[in-house]
Amino acid sequence: MTSITDDILTWTEKYLEPKNKHLGDVPVCPYARIARLKKTYRILECHDHDKFLDTIIEGINLVKQPDIQIAIVGCDDIQYEVEEMDAIVHAYNIVFVPQDIYLMGSHPYDEDFDEPVNFLEPEDGWDSENTFIMILIQKYDELEKASDNLQKTGYYQHWPSDYYEGTVLKRKLYKKYRRKPL
Repeated sequence: MTSITDDILTWTEKYLEPKNKHLGDVPVCPYARIARLKKTYRILECHDHDKFLDTIIEGINLVKQPDIQIAIVGCDDIQYEVEEMDAIVHAYNIVFVPQDIYLMGSHPYDEDFDEPVNFLEPEDGWDSENTFIMILIQKYDELEKASDNLQKTGYYQHWPSDYYEGTVLKRKLYKKYRRKPL
């Protein structure tokens, strides 16, 4: 069996980085390849539910370093329901967005979108060997700037509206917590 880290790196290379026909032949994440090649990411594995929240904090501290763009926490000891994980991510965002940190969660049992999100399905049918919760942690301001740049290119026009609302617009709601120092 492969590790969570192997699954995440394979997911990045096979799914996030290649051009995606559902998105007008642009990658799902146009920034993933650069982050992987420049090694500006960190992946933290957690195999004990009791250590999951501490591992998220460890990821947050890593992202505060100037040379790290994203930390990904993968936990295969899934004891949180989708709603519980969403509440944790929301609470962390209220605390950490003022510190320029944003979290986004992915729960393997979340089926929250009404419209099909075709670009979320790998073309070759690949699926991870592990089942795990994933928390992506990034600098809020960098993420907003990158998202604004993608918006200007028309990137989001291929996204189903409820997926756009549940990711981009949801993130923008936290802007009120991001007060820049005078």
